[in-house]
Amino acid sequence: MVDKPEIEKWVRRFVGALCITGQVSIDFIEAADGTPYAIECNPRAHSAITMFYDQPDLTVAYLENGSATMIPTAASRPTYWLYHELWRMLRHPTIAPGRLRVVLRGKDAIFDWDDPLPQLLVPHLQMTSLLLHNLRHGTRWISLDFNIGKLIEPAGD
Repeated sequence: MVDKPEIEKWVRRFVGALCITGQVSIDFIEAADGTPYAIECNPRAHSAITMFYDQPDLTVAYLENGSATMIPTAASRPTYWLYHELWRMLRHPTIAPGRLRVVLRGKDAIFDWDDPLPQLLVPHLQMTSLLLHNLRHGTRWISLDFNIGKLIEPAGD
């Protein structure tokens, strides 16, 4: 989450013109001159939903009409996926110090002391079963995406 009033203004105009309600996640890229450009729109929850980990009213926003717009709180830390960060560090050791800072300052998107089971199942059981399935069927893959729990295949999404 980046606090950029011009992005919020653009999003409000966009969703207003299309009469969009509910979940919408729009990714932006910032040009060298600081101009933001929308590059992707997801009309559903996606990995950015993890930024709302400290908002108990998130469920209300999904289930009740007329809920206020929600943005990540000022106190929420950036989220990360531990195995994704470890993979980055292994593949590119020169960026390891920066990725380690992300881990130390942020919050893991899956792990929670009150419910550690998903952290055990997603990277270990789910990803392993996907790898074994692809090996059994001879399906090629190019990378592991721990953020969304899937193998990225050539020409895949």
